[in-house]
Amino acid sequence: MTSSDQLPPTTSAVIVNYEAGDLLLDCLRALDGQPGLVQTIVVDNGSTDGSAAAAAARFPGIELLAPDRNTGFAGGCNLGASEAVGDLVLFLNPDVRLTAGAVSALAAEFADPRTAVVGPPIEVLRTGTVEYGATIDVLGMPVALDDDRRPPLYVSGCALMTRKETFRDLCGFDPRFFLFMEDVDYCWRALLAGFDVRVAEMSPIRHEGGASTPGGYISNGDLLTSRFRIALRERNTLAMLLKCYGGAAAVLVVPLYVLQSLATAALLAAVGKRKAARAVLGGLAWNVREVRRTFASRRVVQASRVVGDLDVLRRMCPGILKLRLLLRFGIPTMTDDDFASARV
Repeated sequence: MTSSDQLPPTTSAVIVNYEAGDLLLDCLRALDGQPGLVQTIVVDNGSTDGSAAAAAARFPGIELLAPDRNTGFAGGCNLGASEAVGDLVLFLNPDVRLTAGAVSALAAEFADPRTAVVGPPIEVLRTGTVEYGATIDVLGMPVALDDDRRPPLYVSGCALMTRKETFRDLCGFDPRFFLFMEDVDYCWRALLAGFDVRVAEMSPIRHEGGASTPGGYISNGDLLTSRFRIALRERNTLAMLLKCYGGAAAVLVVPLYVLQSLATAALLAAVGKRKAARAVLGGLAWNVREVRRTFASRRVVQASRVVGDLDVLRRMCPGILKLRLLLRFGIPTMTDDDFASARV
C-alpha cells in the first residue's frame, strides 16, 4: 500500500467529567457523527450531579470509566488514553463544543510525521476572544496567543489531539499535576523530543471556560482566580521547569521562580490574602517532598531530548508575565474560598 492509499487516521475522544451537568451532554452532541471518530470515552471523576448517568443514557455508545477516586484531569486523561483504540486521541473538557468536521480537520494535520500535538482555534465564551494556542514566559506563566502568526509552545488541554503512540512514548500527562499545567508540560516534552506542536487552520471551537473550576479569566477589568488555581499552578509550574529545562537554563531559571513565588506569597499576605499565600508556599513545600520523583522524570525527559533549549525559548513570550498582570490588573480577585480540593 502506498502512502497515498493509506487510510486516514482514526480518533478516540476522551472527555474527563467532573460535575459538568448538561455541559457534558452538549459536548457529546457536538461529537456525535464526527467523521473519523471511532470511540468516545467519558472518564467520570466521582461526579454527584448525575451527569455521567445522563450521558450514558442519552448516548449508549460511549464508554464510561469511573475510577475509584478523583484522579484529576491529568489522571483521567491517562486512564482514558489507556483504553483508546484510535490512532489519535482527542482530549476534551466537557464545556467544549466542537464545530462540524472538527475531528477530521485536526486529524489532517498529522499527515506531517513530525506533528505530535494539534489544537483548534478556541473561542472563549467568557471573554469573547479567540485563542490560537498559547505560550509561556521563561518562568512558566501561560499566555494565550491572539493570532496564528506565531507557533505555539502548547495548545490547551481543553481540546488537544495527539498521536496515541507519542502519548504513550512520552508517558502521557504527569499524573501528579492533577489539574493545570499538564498540557504545557506535555507539549514542552514533545518539542524537546523533536516533534511539532501546532494549531489547525479551521473554524474556532467554543469553550465555556472555568465551568468546573471557577476563575482563570478576566471579567470587568479584574483578573479572577482562586486558591485552588494558585496552589496547583504554582506547584506544577516549578515541577515542570525542573523537568524540562536543560542544566544551564535550570540553574538560572529555577532560583528565579522560587524567588518569584516567595515574593508572590509575601504580596498576598500583605494584602490580607493569607490563605492564598500559604497555598503558594505549600506548592514550594510539595516540590521539596516530590524532588526525587521530579528528578526521576527529568532524567527521562533529558535523555529523550533531541533539540536544545533555544528552540523552545523561541516560542516563549519575552518578559515576566506575572509582573505585567500585576501592574495592569492589580491583585487578583478570588472567585471562591474552597481550598480543600487543592490538597492533592
